[in-house]
Amino acid sequence: MRLEGLDPWHGASQVDDVFDRRLLWAGDGGRTRFAALGERRSVRFDELRSATSAAAEELELPAARARQLPLGLFVLGETDERPGAFDCGEGETRRHCWTPQALLVADGNATLLYCADSTLRRNLAQRLESRQPSRVPCGYAPELQESPLDTRATWADRVERALAQIRQGTLEKLVVSRRLVFESGCGPFSPWESTWEASRAKGRIGFSISLDRGKSMFIGATPETLLKIQDGSMTTHALAGTLARDASLEDFLASSKLAREHTLVSDGLVAKLSPLVSNVRPGPLRVRRSGLVSHLETPLSGDLREGVDPLQILADLHPTAAIGGLPQRAAQAALRNIEPYSRGWFAAPFGWLAANGNLHAGIAIRSVWVSAGRAVALAGAGVVEGSVAEEEWAETESKFDNMRAVIRGNNFGP
Repeated sequence: MRLEGLDPWHGASQVDDVFDRRLLWAGDGGRTRFAALGERRSVRFDELRSATSAAAEELELPAARARQLPLGLFVLGETDERPGAFDCGEGETRRHCWTPQALLVADGNATLLYCADSTLRRNLAQRLESRQPSRVPCGYAPELQESPLDTRATWADRVERALAQIRQGTLEKLVVSRRLVFESGCGPFSPWESTWEASRAKGRIGFSISLDRGKSMFIGATPETLLKIQDGSMTTHALAGTLARDASLEDFLASSKLAREHTLVSDGLVAKLSPLVSNVRPGPLRVRRSGLVSHLETPLSGDLREGVDPLQILADLHPTAAIGGLPQRAAQAALRNIEPYSRGWFAAPFGWLAANGNLHAGIAIRSVWVSAGRAVALAGAGVVEGSVAEEEWAETESKFDNMRAVIRGNNFGP
């Protein structure tokens, strides 16, 4: 069903009382934009491929269309015995895979509605065609009151503990994170307003995940694609090393610390991909602008080896050295000891799978959990030999600037 003049994310805001779980996505430079609404079936990660094929059959989709639609969805958060990082909704920020009840998919200036349940499809179409005014106002710019949940002393201790293991040879790199709370000085936040702002971020994946009919949302505009599979071709990138937005490639290469941090991530990705992907090809080293900061980036491409499941690559890559550390298992163990909270969905893979195995997975960084009363953001910094706690604190502040822009309603550009 085609609905003219409707944006999928605006449509989702008009029916947020109907569905609990939702995943909204805007990526590929604006070419892919959808809202996956509700949960038709919850599945294990190893069942997602078959569930996606079953969803295509229920919708009676032609093969060409089934290979393009986000019929299988995933958020691969991890929780453990530690308190949740966001202190709002952590009970749900674990690993979850599902197929949606309905899809709203952008198609030019229109939205296509897909829903296997004919009654639900008819009811949704009636509501969406009524053209209720958008809930998303312009000019949303609340006054923010900030309070760090992790002090400078706590941060310095985390960085020093990571450096101690690096000096002992246990680790080469560890990405440690910290948290910041935002409260509004002029009334409650609207999660939908921040969600709309994230969707406007250029050159990144704007996303929103909600479990409670839009009352609170996990929102972000991430620069990092973990994995993209298109008809057997694989693309990803090493994204590590951070400076101010106007930094040049020469600025990055002048820092041995940043150059080493990036090389560790790039080499680690190639090593992980090589058994599963043939002819892994690094692209030229370049600077990637991301909102108010810049990163070093190395694009990587290749072809899936015969018989390799795209979901297997996804599972093997996560967590990469860009958000966890190196070696992978040692870094995971170190983070459980150094960070006093479970990250949940922060830095988790999230994304979608099509019926033929086409896949796009982002990493949930530049993220914030927004509820009516408060917003909680996390940001991380990569610690390697030569790292200085104060400099890493400044890096996390720059990353928080992106989320300040989102919840203030400011467009922070490409």
